[in-house]
Amino acid sequence: MKHWTLPQVTKALKSISAMGWIKSSRHHDTGIGKTLEDLLHISENNIALPDFGIMELKSQRINTISMLTLFTKSPEGMTNAEIRERFGYPDSQFPNIKILHQTIERGRKNAMGFDLTLDKKAGKLLVKKDNKLIGYYWIDFIRNKAIEKIGNGLILVLAETKNNKGEFFHYKEGYILKDIDPTNFLIHSKYDIRLGVYHSGLNIGKPHDHGSAFRLTAKSIPELFDIKKRIF
Repeated sequence: MKHWTLPQVTKALKSISAMGWIKSSRHHDTGIGKTLEDLLHISENNIALPDFGIMELKSQRINTISMLTLFTKSPEGMTNAEIRERFGYPDSQFPNIKILHQTIERGRKNAMGFDLTLDKKAGKLLVKKDNKLIGYYWIDFIRNKAIEKIGNGLILVLAETKNNKGEFFHYKEGYILKDIDPTNFLIHSKYDIRLGVYHSGLNIGKPHDHGSAFRLTAKSIPELFDIKKRIF
């Protein structure tokens, strides 16, 4: 593995940004990362920096409307099946099946009375409805899942995209990121409960458990870290 200095990485990424629109080297969602690796002449997505250690090179589309799913897991203390039974409501097409579709943000009670509360002393994120505890997540578990999905040491490059007989990227912003703060993650993420029913296919009329998931936008990733430095 080649060892880079921070000025070398910064110079290389600035030069790539100055190239403007660059055609993807791969016809796939992963083209944004593969194209950047090709331009940097690296064969793997890790870069060694003397002051930061091994940093994962990660790239994201600025203008994507999709959410990055950190993990899907029912809370401790109550299964998704129990949540569906206790708090669900009849599906319009299959009224004998209860469904529950909720988006919850920390510190803000939603229309059905669901909210998230951070208990720093206990090290838990509490899931509540009408101020009654439904379940919880350990903060350390959330932090470990964030590191597993995002990495705890990143060189993050954000790119604008366009399509013209193929996808093109303009790499516009770059950051050095280190030390995920789970509190920041909870501020910028959304918690979705998606317990539905199949409306077609072989399982039509049967419960469909998309799970309870934490999601966030790619643009918010820099805000999750205690150490963040924009390099171009």
